[in-house]
Amino acid sequence: MSDQSERGNLSKAWYQKVLQDWDIDRLLTDLESRIQERYRQNTKKDLLLGLLCGYSLTKISKDLCRENASVRVGLSNIYRDIETLTGELDNSVKSSNLIYILERHGYRRGVAASSTESASIPHNLPSPTYTEFIGREADMKKLLERLLPMHGAHMITVHGIGGVGKTALVLAAAYVCLEASNENSSDAPKFDAIIFTSAKQQELIPDMILQRQQGQHNLREIFRVIANALSDSTIIQSPPNDQFDRVRQCLSKQRTLLIVDNMETIEDRDRDEVIEFLYNLPICVKVVITTRERIALLPISLRNLPLNDGLQLIQQQAEEKGITIQDEDSSLLYDRTGGIPLAIVYALGQVSSGYSLNFVLEQLASATGDVARFCFEKSVQDTKGQPPHKLLMSLAIFPDSPIQAAVAEVAGLTSAPDSVSKGLVRLQQLSLVNLNQETKRYEMLSLTREYALAQLAAYPDFEKEARKRWVKWYLNFAYRYGGEDWEDWIHYNRLKEEEGNLREVLYWCKNQDHYVEVRDLWLLLNHYANLYAYWDDRLDWLQWLIEQSERRGEWSSLVKFMIRKTWLLIRECSPQSLTQADEILQRAWVLRDHADSCVQADLAESMARLRIRQNNYIDARHWLTVEEKLVIEANLDERQHIRYFIPVLYHRAEIFYSEGEYSLTKKLFQDVMKSAEKINWYRVINSAQNWLADIAIEQGDRDEAQKLLIKGLTVAESSNNKRRLARYQRSLARWEKKWGSVHKARQLSTQAINGFEQLGMTRDAQEMQTLLDCR
Repeated sequence: MSDQSERGNLSKAWYQKVLQDWDIDRLLTDLESRIQERYRQNTKKDLLLGLLCGYSLTKISKDLCRENASVRVGLSNIYRDIETLTGELDNSVKSSNLIYILERHGYRRGVAASSTESASIPHNLPSPTYTEFIGREADMKKLLERLLPMHGAHMITVHGIGGVGKTALVLAAAYVCLEASNENSSDAPKFDAIIFTSAKQQELIPDMILQRQQGQHNLREIFRVIANALSDSTIIQSPPNDQFDRVRQCLSKQRTLLIVDNMETIEDRDRDEVIEFLYNLPICVKVVITTRERIALLPISLRNLPLNDGLQLIQQQAEEKGITIQDEDSSLLYDRTGGIPLAIVYALGQVSSGYSLNFVLEQLASATGDVARFCFEKSVQDTKGQPPHKLLMSLAIFPDSPIQAAVAEVAGLTSAPDSVSKGLVRLQQLSLVNLNQETKRYEMLSLTREYALAQLAAYPDFEKEARKRWVKWYLNFAYRYGGEDWEDWIHYNRLKEEEGNLREVLYWCKNQDHYVEVRDLWLLLNHYANLYAYWDDRLDWLQWLIEQSERRGEWSSLVKFMIRKTWLLIRECSPQSLTQADEILQRAWVLRDHADSCVQADLAESMARLRIRQNNYIDARHWLTVEEKLVIEANLDERQHIRYFIPVLYHRAEIFYSEGEYSLTKKLFQDVMKSAEKINWYRVINSAQNWLADIAIEQGDRDEAQKLLIKGLTVAESSNNKRRLARYQRSLARWEKKWGSVHKARQLSTQAINGFEQLGMTRDAQEMQTLLDCR
């Protein structure tokens, strides 16, 4: 088939279009002279013309009646020829930047002329609603980079929850491009036309949600906006079936930035048609889509403004509206809005209208308020009665980001894993939740959570069952990872990850008077709360449990909680706390028959600990004998027997240390370590090492003390046991004062004092202060 017959009538159309804008004769001549190939009599000319028209490989192949593979080879050759002609790097020329490279080397007439003219490029950008665009530096940089001709991106999406600032970011970027295009300055992307279309149906203003009367909700309306922006009436005058091609031809004549705002409000039946149109536009057109729903087209995901940017926006809006706002109120407003820009602007608009800040903050959390309805109503409305809605309401129950298994359980969808996966994906597509890829937890903005909690309250039957499942899930979780630490403390890391959610369960059950759940959960969390988390309110919790168990006549539980409270009081070791502990233990001993032998052994141990702190070693030894007898009579298996016999050895060793019997103390603590190693009770091993180091210091064994302290300190730091860490710092301070640096000794003493004070260990802090004050 000849070149002429192969081109046919379409080739004439190509010639007519390309000749309007391209210096085609010069380009062909240069290619022929530099590359030594005949472009004028070769089908390469037709391929080149098709590329300059912005046609896709598929269309060029179809118009030339040739196979895709053959056309692809021909196009690859053209790219290499142009690389040679223009001196570009190897393989740097491609369809996405072909026009840009040729323009840069002066082969396009229209652009070269327009770049030197001072007339503004055609655009229909709406006026900015801000005096200064705040924040989003990284997002702005990314968007501008993708708008450059050299970047292969053709379609870019900016997605996020309603009100997060998608349109503001895109418009700010468009104005940067407009200024660069008009003044031909800076390295920002430059265009020959910038067109803004919006399907937005509502605007949130301080007094109401304003319904927009106009908007581009289908492809024909988008065509009309493009025609008006380019002042090309032939688009609208063309028959409906020809408008698509006419728009494409018009846009192929210049570099164009086309913005499609609020894609999610375009009706479903029209959305696919719009996406198809945008996807098939010439490569000289950059398309930016804003949407609340994620579209897998080079997405830029917007979340809430970071704290500093949010506070800056608050101050800017306050100044513009003549409002004086204190720093603490600014922080409160940021927290309540979750850093959502639109919510911040709306709230301060309300304040400027005369409403008090407290009233506005209350309204922000209302599910029926303007902000909630504007940001969430449409997105959530489409999910009601479906798994995504159940998952959204369930997610709101968790104050801290949960894992998928917990959400599925609370939503009652454990038996439908596909529904869970699809439902969570849908919520992410709607920008209602975000999956943290590092932690694999589902995050939700505070404003979204407030709205979802209001949704939860609107479905009381679902909430009742969801709360039951929530409590049950965390009871099972605590049973698996909580309890005592005498086998392996590593599992407490899992409790740390869920600490906020666990505490929320406790508080909710307490407020609902679910005593049994609080009792069981606290008994599982007791060691973690006392030894690793150091909850400030643990004494209050124990007092509440004591009162509730006594009111219900649960004597066995009452004894357990009394023992646990005195454990903290004895550790505090102030005269008042020791007196209170003595009173509680005396009463608990009267009730001991309601408890089993192990609990009674714990009670006897607490008596011994109290007497040691009171320096009453005779009575302390008596209680240790009682404890030993109870452990023997309990007839425990070997591991349990070792577990309950270790405290007897441990406290006897403490007494010997206080009496200066270091050889006996050393032997007993070595026995403690051997026994603890048998059952992997690492905390006790670490504690015994600390005592052995103190003995080495007293006996003048510098190297042994140092070795034990360095080894033990490393374990204390890694286990996050702050009490053990403070005690190791105390011992190291003594070592440094005796053999090392006085300056370092003072540093370690100060660290130990701070640690003891944070833990409420009054006597230890005072003793450490005495050491620090000694010269």
